[in-house]
Amino acid sequence: MTRRLRLRTRLFLAFALLVTASLALSLAVARDLTERRVRDGFAERFGRARAAFRELEQLRVELVREEIAALVRSHPQLRTVLSTASIGAEDLGFGAAPDPLAPLRDANLRLRSLLPSVPLAQRSDVFLVASASGALVFSKADPERTGDALAALAPGALLEAVLRGGAGEAVWVPQAGAGVGLAPAAAAPAVYLMVGERVAFGDEVHGAVLAGRRLGPELLARLREITGLEIALVAGGEAVASTLSTAASPALAEALRGPGCAEATGASAQGAAWECELAGERFLAARAEIVPGSFGAQPPVGFVLLGSQGAELRSLAALERSLAAIGALVLVAAVGVAFALARGLTRPVAELAAAARRIGAGDLEASVSVGRSDELGALGLAFNQMVAGLRERDRIRRSFERHVSPEVAEAVLRDPALGGASGSRREVSVLFADVGGFTTLSESVSPERVVALLNEYFDAVCAIVLESGGTVNELRGDGILAFWGAPVAAPDHAARACAAALRCRERLARLDAEWVARGLRPRRFRIGVHTGEVVVGEIGTRERAKYGAVGDAVNLASRLEGANKFYGTSVLVSEATRVSAGPGFAMRELDRIRVAGREAPVRIYELVGVAGELGPEACERQRRYEAALASYRAREWEVARARLEALRAEDPADGAARALLDRLERLRASPPPAGWDGVWDLDTK
Repeated sequence: MTRRLRLRTRLFLAFALLVTASLALSLAVARDLTERRVRDGFAERFGRARAAFRELEQLRVELVREEIAALVRSHPQLRTVLSTASIGAEDLGFGAAPDPLAPLRDANLRLRSLLPSVPLAQRSDVFLVASASGALVFSKADPERTGDALAALAPGALLEAVLRGGAGEAVWVPQAGAGVGLAPAAAAPAVYLMVGERVAFGDEVHGAVLAGRRLGPELLARLREITGLEIALVAGGEAVASTLSTAASPALAEALRGPGCAEATGASAQGAAWECELAGERFLAARAEIVPGSFGAQPPVGFVLLGSQGAELRSLAALERSLAAIGALVLVAAVGVAFALARGLTRPVAELAAAARRIGAGDLEASVSVGRSDELGALGLAFNQMVAGLRERDRIRRSFERHVSPEVAEAVLRDPALGGASGSRREVSVLFADVGGFTTLSESVSPERVVALLNEYFDAVCAIVLESGGTVNELRGDGILAFWGAPVAAPDHAARACAAALRCRERLARLDAEWVARGLRPRRFRIGVHTGEVVVGEIGTRERAKYGAVGDAVNLASRLEGANKFYGTSVLVSEATRVSAGPGFAMRELDRIRVAGREAPVRIYELVGVAGELGPEACERQRRYEAALASYRAREWEVARARLEALRAEDPADGAARALLDRLERLRASPPPAGWDGVWDLDTK
């Protein structure tokens, strides 16, 4: 009963979490859609605001330009005045003028009497007249001022553009010292939208007229009516004017100094939206320049458009409350459904649990009988199939777990056919390792110590075999039989066997040093490697069997291991192994022999090391030995003896040279027959 309650509780929690997660996901989707809708709506209104302002200002620009053109057409004396001012300021080659400003002052006097009656000059907040050279002729803000070079003052850049191209517009924010007398004095920063038009007759430019209107609350209010957005005019990082309430205006100044506005100020971020909170209300804000090119203010002058998210967020809160109420009802219904499902699931699940516990205890004969045709019935059938698979895997694992690497064991478990009882013919590389003088060692120490030493030796060699993907086939007293290429095929089995043999030689040399340090006599470990075809599979009876390899390759690897005693070497490999292993190993050809119990001769090699790692001296000694071997096979006894004695003199530990010298003495005393093929018979195993 307790288990049923626990299962029901889990089902309750699962259904509750599912409903809660669904509700949370629905709320997240609703919030995301709402926020996207708000942003999309803001972007649309933002675009309308920009378009509306540009349309209004474009109309005004065209109107101002037309008025300037009409002014020039209706007042020919304006062209005459500007022409006189421009010509009078030049040096015409008749000597320097006594007072270069006199023509400009004369032009200024005439314009002061002319312009007060011009409607454009009266309506404009800023009205400037300049000569063709860029000198100030008249300023509405300071009528008597004349002669200043406008290129050094703002808006000199606009004037230069007008004189070159004929017309232009720009935003101007007068700064202290740079625009004194050119614009009306103002306590707060003033922003002017300037329009310029040159005064020309044909291709001859006589000067230019610049007219500007201050951007203020009236324009912002009109834009708010068109777009429904709150709008602020920003210059130099400060709000010059806005349509916000009195309570929100101080917060706007703080928001303009925040990171969101800073990130949206760059040219690459033009129009990017950012969020801010003003007087407890959340807004989406975006920044846009009024016109490209502003003078006297950094960052550029522009609008900040603010769209309130209050209404949308209030509707989202109402939606969230509705979804929460619906979710609570669904949760109650889900609990009832979970209770009904728990009653139907408890019995078969309990039976499965009991069978699983039996399997966990090692009883792989356990099975379940679920008389259902639904998914639980399919689960019972799958469970029984799983148990059958476990029985098969357990049988295979018992056969392989102590003989192969984890990777090979996993491959066999994935494909049981690899470890089947029926033998299969494979090309493998066989390694046989043995401890020299083991019989003497067994006689000199206690059996317990012999077992301990053997275990150290087995651990060292078997670990290397398994790490290289090999199979430990058999432990024969102090001998180890291993092979590569079965049960899992490995195209590079010969290279793996050679690499493992070199690692074993290195590791066993360290082990021998450890044994000597413990008081034992030094001894030599011997390894033989041969590549050939064998039959691999389970060998034995139904009750007692093991996975192994049978064939001539196994016997020859054992004979090569024993041949190390004759040549004083540690690792001998056959020619088949040398060819299959490839050029990655340095090998010295030692002899061509016929081992006991085998008619066919075999060419044998000493596995010296990895190719490329031998020094020049070792390579030269190997070449000289092979030259001596060639002389020996050609029956050039004296030449071969001289070469071998030189090698022995340099390295008395070279057992192969010693063995060949001893053989030469026997052959000199009893020469071989005429058909001698250079093969030497090894009678010992």
